[in-house]
Amino acid sequence: MKVSLVVVCHHSSRVLPTCSETFRREAAAAGVEAEVVAVEHSEDAAELAKVEAIGVERLLVRPNRGYAAGLNSGASEAEGDVLILANPDIRFFPGSVGALLNGVERDFDVVGPQFVWDEDGQVLLPAAEDPAPHAEFGRAIRRRSPRVWSAGLGRSLDETWRLWTAEETLAVAGLRGALLTVTKETLGRFGPFDEGYFLYYEETEWLWRARRRGARLGLAAGARVQHRWGHATGQSEGATDREAMSRRRFVARNYGGLWQWMLRASGTSSREPMKVVRLDDEASVPEAVNDLWLASPFPHLMPALGAVRAGALSAPFLEFCRAWRWVVASASRSANDWRITGAWTWGR
Repeated sequence: MKVSLVVVCHHSSRVLPTCSETFRREAAAAGVEAEVVAVEHSEDAAELAKVEAIGVERLLVRPNRGYAAGLNSGASEAEGDVLILANPDIRFFPGSVGALLNGVERDFDVVGPQFVWDEDGQVLLPAAEDPAPHAEFGRAIRRRSPRVWSAGLGRSLDETWRLWTAEETLAVAGLRGALLTVTKETLGRFGPFDEGYFLYYEETEWLWRARRRGARLGLAAGARVQHRWGHATGQSEGATDREAMSRRRFVARNYGGLWQWMLRASGTSSREPMKVVRLDDEASVPEAVNDLWLASPFPHLMPALGAVRAGALSAPFLEFCRAWRWVVASASRSANDWRITGAWTWGR
């Protein structure tokens, strides 16, 4: 079997070596032939020279028409039976490629990994949210109403626990677009990515289209992959506006008029649905005996990064949370009932 890693690069020469090297290592461990296809979008001669020096099997130099266009171009040139479509700011952990391929072999049409924040693989990124309109509306209501948020807490944390503690590929309603694994036949069956999206929501639209046509989406929990998100977009002017524009396009194309009206009517809320202790800027979150740590930029913890049964979060991650004034919460379960046992943030 041949597996092609397709990456779309935009000033990515700093992160591409780790991505390609760890992919080749894990492909070899899985006993498959590896190919790296890099689609270079920087439109910068100096950056191109750096990418050429890294060395990939296929280097496609294209004008920057967006991430979807880059994926389509790379996938069409790739020779692999299986394609791993990814951002270049990815690091594959041991066993990850094998676990992704195992998910494909179990007849999941599209398989994603368990993304982690840190190099130790202890801080887990949240699973992708279900893009179905009823699910989006449900989240909007939970953000707006502390009572509804509290009522849905157990179900939400049960799902987080299921995904963060799993050891095999599990069926899910959505996947994160930073890495998707598909066979070439599957990609042909569901069609190319919509190039009307320059950046953001192209994978959401493609996955929602595939799911409505019967695709099975799987999260390969044993496939841990670090995603250092925003290496290019975080420094790009207008990234926030571009994301908002892509979201409007997705909603307009995929939600009926009634759902759109209901989402607008639901509004937004930044109220804290639980008691949050405000710490001095230099203070640290106390250690806690718990089942889950949760950390989020939002007071309602939707979505949240976190860790499973750790006495304390790592110092680098806590420093990140402190710098950005995130909410950090401890959650415990007893008799299948979840409760928040403590919540903290910084600033007075």
